Amino acid sequence: MSNSLPTDAQIRGSLRIDANIDAIATATEWLGGIAEAEEWPAPLQFGLELSVEEALANVISYAFAGLSEPAMIRLDFLHLDGGRLGVRIVDNGIPFDPTNVAAPDIPESVEDAKIGGHGVQLMRHFLESLTYAREGGENHLVLVTKPKTA
Repeated sequence: MSNSLPTDAQIRGSLRIDANIDAIATATEWLGGIAEAEEWPAPLQFGLELSVEEALANVISYAFAGLSEPAMIRLDFLHLDGGRLGVRIVDNGIPFDPTNVAAPDIPESVEDAKIGGHGVQLMRHFLESLTYAREGGENHLVLVTKPKTA
C-alpha cells in the first residue's frame, strides 16, 4: 500500500481520466454514481464532488505545462474507518503541494474581492483532511471527508 494513503484506507475503485477540463465531468459522474449506490448524504456528496472538481481543475490547468511524457491522472475511491470516505488523486505532473497554499486574504468589501484562488480554502471547509505526498515522480493528493453521519 502506498505511503500516501491513510493506514485505514481501502481502495474501492479507480478511474483514469485525460488531462483536459472536460474530464472533470467524467470524474464527477463516476463519483456521483458511487454516491448514489452507497446512499451518501447530500452534503457529503456535494462537498467531496466540489473538492475533487477544484483539485482536478488545478491539476489539469497547471501540472502538465512543459511535460515531455504523456499526462496521467488517476482517482482512487477510498473507504476509511469511522464512516469517512476519500479520493486520492494521483498525477505525473510537476510537483505541487496545495496543502501549503495560504488562505486568501478576506476582502474589506465586495469591490475588493478577487476572483479565483479560493479552491483550496473550499476544500479545507468541506473536508476532514487534505494531505499531499510526492512519490515516485507522482503527486498524491488525498481528500478525506468527515464521517457520513456528520
